[in-house]
Amino acid sequence: MTGLPDPASPRDPAGALALLSGAPTDVADGLAFTRTGREMGSAPTVLLVHGVGAARLVWAPLLPQLAQRYHVIAVDLPGHGASAPLQPGRDARCRALGRQVAAACAELGVARPHVVGNSLGGWIGLEMAADGATRSLTALAPAGLRIAPTAPSPVLRLNRLLARTVGRATEPLLEHATVRRLVFASGSADPAALDPDLARGTVRALGDSTAYEAMLDATGHERFVRRHDVTVPVTIVFGDRDRILPRPNQRREIAPDGAEWIVLPRCGHAPMWDAPQRCLEIIDATMAQADVSETGVSETG
Repeated sequence: MTGLPDPASPRDPAGALALLSGAPTDVADGLAFTRTGREMGSAPTVLLVHGVGAARLVWAPLLPQLAQRYHVIAVDLPGHGASAPLQPGRDARCRALGRQVAAACAELGVARPHVVGNSLGGWIGLEMAADGATRSLTALAPAGLRIAPTAPSPVLRLNRLLARTVGRATEPLLEHATVRRLVFASGSADPAALDPDLARGTVRALGDSTAYEAMLDATGHERFVRRHDVTVPVTIVFGDRDRILPRPNQRREIAPDGAEWIVLPRCGHAPMWDAPQRCLEIIDATMAQADVSETGVSETG
């Protein structure tokens, strides 16, 4: 093993978006993965888990730098992106989804990766951490951290409706900053700055998901309840302008014991879009904590 990044690893967000939007490099248990970066075993593995209605492509702003330092795998959840549909009757709650993702990773030879999750993907990461299936977790605007489970935000249903009814028609218009401001007002603090191709891919993923309603229905009246079972380093990150999961969904007392809690300024529900460099720093720091706790020496620093 050389330990060097794969020459095919993306060097910029445009290349990352093309890779993440393309055919998966691996498929396990019906889940589609993109694998890139350093050779497995020569560097820590980072698993990227998107939220409901999204797909692998949302990680494009972070992937180039992550791939230079780590072995990276990004997954499409069931019924999202290039993954198989969620099977009828299959449990769509986050604990079950986390176990499916962990089992698929094991098929790929990956055990206990460092997990980075956004929104529902952050909640899935929390459940994986509680199961002992991660080395660390960086949860970006994770769902599930609320006192009283309630119905999902109406914004989620509205976004889905718009993506399914007029999404394709608006894709060409997303070239314009004004349109991006309107379409992504609930997800980003600076929608005009979004790459138009990333915006188009995100709208398409939301409209095409076949598991959106099932996952919302399965998780809408639950919350994360296993805070005491998590023993690995965890960092929780919220943006101060998160309109999808506002303050009642950001309860520190529901988070794992000892989790670091960070609020990013001028940031919405997708911190990897609004503050990519800060997210990279937080991911590195969280992973380094795991290295120190396990060996006494940081491998990632």
